[in-house]
Amino acid sequence: MNLKEHIQQHKNEFDSEQMSATSEVLFKKRLQGELHSTKKSKVVYLRFITIAASIVLVLSIFFWNQNSGVSSETKEVLAFLNNESAGKRLEGVYKFDDEFKKEDSKIINTLIKILHNDANANVKIATIDALLKFPSNDKVRTNLITALEKEKIPLVQIKIIKSLSFLREHRAQKTLEEIINNNETFPIVKSNATLAMNQLKQ
Repeated sequence: MNLKEHIQQHKNEFDSEQMSATSEVLFKKRLQGELHSTKKSKVVYLRFITIAASIVLVLSIFFWNQNSGVSSETKEVLAFLNNESAGKRLEGVYKFDDEFKKEDSKIINTLIKILHNDANANVKIATIDALLKFPSNDKVRTNLITALEKEKIPLVQIKIIKSLSFLREHRAQKTLEEIINNNETFPIVKSNATLAMNQLKQ
């Protein structure tokens, strides 16, 4: 029972009897405590609202900055590349490969994610071709090496090996050597790795 309900139920007693000095002091303390608690709850609630509004504002600014200055062509390609359908992702890779002549950091970063994480071999192979449009980009080069270290699909392995050989990427020699010495490596992958290694040593 809160203080307000207590007062209403014992209204007659308050009207007909005079409280003792001690009771009056206790009553005032409880009343002040009740009022203070209510004010404190309101303050906490207002603080919560303020914090929530601040979070919404920060997120809005973040997403606005992410999309500001991005061309409609870039947005369109990114939409394709992030699609759940492998066919749509492949279409996005081809669209980028055909229509973009200059580097686009957002798209390149997305292509690199596809290179590392996509489950479809055809999408990965098309992605490698698209990334090779920018042979001077060190981020592309280093991520091709990293992808080769983790890749398990033979066709994709061969594509990356040939790409690193084409780029004359000497930093790939250690990874190529590991592939050659790995007993689980497919013979055709091993032969391509051996050829690439010999070419890089020349």
